[in-house]
Amino acid sequence: MKLLALRCPICAQPLKPQNPDVVVLGCANCGTAVSLNESGLDTISLQFATPAVEKFDSWLPLWVFNGRVTITNRQTQGRNKEAQQHSEQLWGYPRRLYVPSWDLPTETACQLGGDLVQRQPTFQRTDPPDKFSLVEAVVTPEDALKLLEFVVLSVEAARKDWLKELHFTIEAAKPQLWAIPAMQAGSGWQLQPAFK
Repeated sequence: MKLLALRCPICAQPLKPQNPDVVVLGCANCGTAVSLNESGLDTISLQFATPAVEKFDSWLPLWVFNGRVTITNRQTQGRNKEAQQHSEQLWGYPRRLYVPSWDLPTETACQLGGDLVQRQPTFQRTDPPDKFSLVEAVVTPEDALKLLEFVVLSVEAARKDWLKELHFTIEAAKPQLWAIPAMQAGSGWQLQPAFK
């Protein structure tokens, strides 16, 4: 067991995580994004997406990979050629792959990740604010890569051709962590980034 002094590596102010599974949080004093890992505390590069609105509630953490999904075997019970063609078109070239990293049910995270994978938004980068409210990230890059498998499965299972069997590989570069502006909507969040 290793005890860590939870202080910002930049300004030394105490960090007060709200979630025991936190892997990245923002320092409330200086706005630094801090990664908690087995070796200790580190600063982490965080890209900020330009908001589509002036006022919003918080920033949500989102892992974005550049990668490629290769379907090696896709078997269905139906003979829906259109669904098969859409699958081939979607995965036929390298693309951005998205994994929400705030605390979400796995099914919801996969649906949101699948929606973003299909829409392929490009976030417009903005300068980091002096101070910001970042919802804590609870998904490591390694776990995000594992979750990508479920994202792909959820996209393919939603097609109207009764998926029976699916085999695929994912090649992905090291992800970037993005802070996405969001408004609270009931018990969830509504993303508010400006898309290119």
